[in-house]
Amino acid sequence: MDPEKRLGIIFIIIGLIIPLAALPFVSGFSKEKGFYENFNNVGIPIEKDSNDNMPSQPPIKGEEANSKIKITWSMLIPQRIPLRFFFVPTVLLIYMGIIRIDRSRRRKLDP
Repeated sequence: MDPEKRLGIIFIIIGLIIPLAALPFVSGFSKEKGFYENFNNVGIPIEKDSNDNMPSQPPIKGEEANSKIKITWSMLIPQRIPLRFFFVPTVLLIYMGIIRIDRSRRRKLDP
């Protein structure tokens, strides 16, 4: 087998393994939700740090202190890694694998 074709097949296999390896850690899927809602809301939860490791909150002065919305550090820390982030390297690796396989076929046909 051509080494370039073998590399293309390896890229495709690795691309398929990446999201499959992340699936056991995913939470947020629901059968009642639609495809797009599941796609956007499913992710790998991140454990929260204890309060000792959290940076102190900056003091709020003036009119901002009287407002009802106060931004805290815990609001800025992401709660989960979306599963759709794992599909980006999947698509790239599958595309690279298809290009490698196609390139190896063209090289065989050219004299």
